[in-house]
Amino acid sequence: MDAVEGPPAAGPVNPFSPTAVARVTEQGAGGSTVVTAAVRDATDQLDDYLRTGDGAVIALVGDYGSGKTHLAVELLAHTRRVAGAAGRGIYLDAPGDTFLSLHRRFLTRLTRDAVRELLAGYPPDLPVDQLVRQLRADLAEVTTDPAFGTALAMLLDPGTEAAAWDWLSGHPPGPALVAAGVTPSTDVEATAVEAMGVLALLHGRRHDRFVLVLDELDKILTSGGRPGPETMARLQRLLGVFTSAGALLVIAGLPDMLHLLSTEVRQRIGPIVRMSALTGEDVRTFVRQTQLRAFGQARLAPFTVETTEYLANLADGVPRRVIRLCYHLFQRAAQAGTPVTHVMVREVVRVQFDLASRQDVAADVRRVLTQDGWSYQRDHLLGSMRDLPVDFWIPLEERNAGCCVLLSESVLKAEEVDDLHRRVVAIRAAVPDSEVILVVVGHLPAEFATELAGTFSVEPIVHDPQSFAEDLSGSVKALMRRLEQAVGADALTSVRQRVERIHRQQSNTQRSIEHLSYQLDEIRGGLRQDPTGPAERHPAVTGVTSPLPGRVARVFVEAIDALDQLAGFERRLRDAFAPHRVATVGGADGGHALRSLLRSRDVQRAVGTSVVLRRLIEAFREGVEQWYDTHRADPQPTDRERLDLLCETYDGIAEYLPLFQLDTLSGLAAAGAGGEDGADQVDRSRTWSQARSVFDGLGGRVRQLLLAG
Repeated sequence: MDAVEGPPAAGPVNPFSPTAVARVTEQGAGGSTVVTAAVRDATDQLDDYLRTGDGAVIALVGDYGSGKTHLAVELLAHTRRVAGAAGRGIYLDAPGDTFLSLHRRFLTRLTRDAVRELLAGYPPDLPVDQLVRQLRADLAEVTTDPAFGTALAMLLDPGTEAAAWDWLSGHPPGPALVAAGVTPSTDVEATAVEAMGVLALLHGRRHDRFVLVLDELDKILTSGGRPGPETMARLQRLLGVFTSAGALLVIAGLPDMLHLLSTEVRQRIGPIVRMSALTGEDVRTFVRQTQLRAFGQARLAPFTVETTEYLANLADGVPRRVIRLCYHLFQRAAQAGTPVTHVMVREVVRVQFDLASRQDVAADVRRVLTQDGWSYQRDHLLGSMRDLPVDFWIPLEERNAGCCVLLSESVLKAEEVDDLHRRVVAIRAAVPDSEVILVVVGHLPAEFATELAGTFSVEPIVHDPQSFAEDLSGSVKALMRRLEQAVGADALTSVRQRVERIHRQQSNTQRSIEHLSYQLDEIRGGLRQDPTGPAERHPAVTGVTSPLPGRVARVFVEAIDALDQLAGFERRLRDAFAPHRVATVGGADGGHALRSLLRSRDVQRAVGTSVVLRRLIEAFREGVEQWYDTHRADPQPTDRERLDLLCETYDGIAEYLPLFQLDTLSGLAAAGAGGEDGADQVDRSRTWSQARSVFDGLGGRVRQLLLAG
């Protein structure tokens, strides 16, 4: 019956989220929750804890967009439904630096009065020394530090509560605490971890059950590169104190998080719940639940059984992809007045996943081959005129052999897989000693990728801005070495070819430096022509003159500030031409350090990424300001759809920027730490994982704040 349902009767309102970013609220993550295997497993573990009260740690593991945050927050909502007043749940998005920052973020979810309420079971008329002894005895399950009993007792005294709260927040003890015997901590990170355990224990005693969700834990682990023994020791202690306190700690992160953990830490984690891919039936359940919430009717239309199966397959069951595609497909079906068709699904997948055009990817291939020093030919014909030319041909010189790179748009149908099979057969018939690399510009379902892996020389490379250059470069080098061995190239020829390739690499690098120098000259000329500087050319960035509400304006200011702290490129560029720098760097060559850094191709790419990201944020802000100027009074459904499109456009583009490259700029930023701008080195040490947390989902946060009023 579902397959023949007509188009939606609900009008133009689209019930699906255009950004598919989980919104954390007191009631849950919002939206529909499909009960997958991961949801069942996690809920079962939570129910065990709510029934027994035995402290435990569970992990939620999954890639970006797999629904970790949604599930984590739904677990907190389940705690409130089941435990009621006897339970308490808190959600924390982990910061990208230290455990002290995590603890302070934990305290922001509490208040001084709330912590005082946790101590309500202690008689107010009890002598201070007896109260302190009682607190120390009760806290012995999680800490042997007597300072916590002293500070909590002082928190109950109006005359000393402010000083006690400051110390609990990680600040050095004030005079009142020092007089009471509290000494400055030799390890503030370890003290912060124990403080979290103390608060968890107090919560457990007050509310019986306490659940803390720690999302994106991998940000702390990777804040300074690969975690060292101290980080592992503190994390191990954190897991231990929560278990001892009788609390349930839910940690969520990327799959790589598990590989970063030491054996001792892994042993303290209980069940590991891996996020599940959505099946066709799951997608149908999601569609019906979403429309029931929006329209009061659990319809599948405008989708059908067949198109939801197709959608689940093409999206690889990734929830974020599914939700975004549902949004666009609902829009198209409503506008066309027809059910969703297979053709619509393919068109939307191509548009949403083919953000890089075929021309863009061809340019990326050219850059990789040029930088690696390969001699190559574009649109080279192998075989007869009836055959299609290959996109790139890399010959093994003086031999009828070589490696070719084929570009293909999204492979969405079995017929397209068959066409690629036939293409490879024709290439190898024309040149038996040949290797073939397939680059997919867009989307390649997992089942098609497995089938094509046996046909091509290496697994197909799906274009990903973050890893494409490394993947293609490694594949070409490996296949060319394989060809040399297969055709028996003599050692002298091989050495000569490699020397020539190195020479081409050096020449290409020199041209890149010269081109970048020319661009910097243009920037310098622009600065001379516009003496007001970037800050005055973009006054809205500061939030001073922005028409946006204060909360929304601050989101943009924080994003730009985070990028400036992370990159430091514009500051270094200005410093290179500052007159007062000349004497300190040894002569008139004030740009020596900057030029040294820019000789690195990685730094060049990272600088480009930071510039594009800054322009993207500024363009997004300007678009939101224009929308707000026009529609702030009484936004209609079509106005909200326009806002959805703005936010989705930002998130869609930002998702494909290689933010990981920003970590390369730490050298630019760190060099200014402690300098004349007073920069804090801790603030300068942001990593790409933290950058992703700042810039990813910015569109969703802006939309939420604007519509919240």
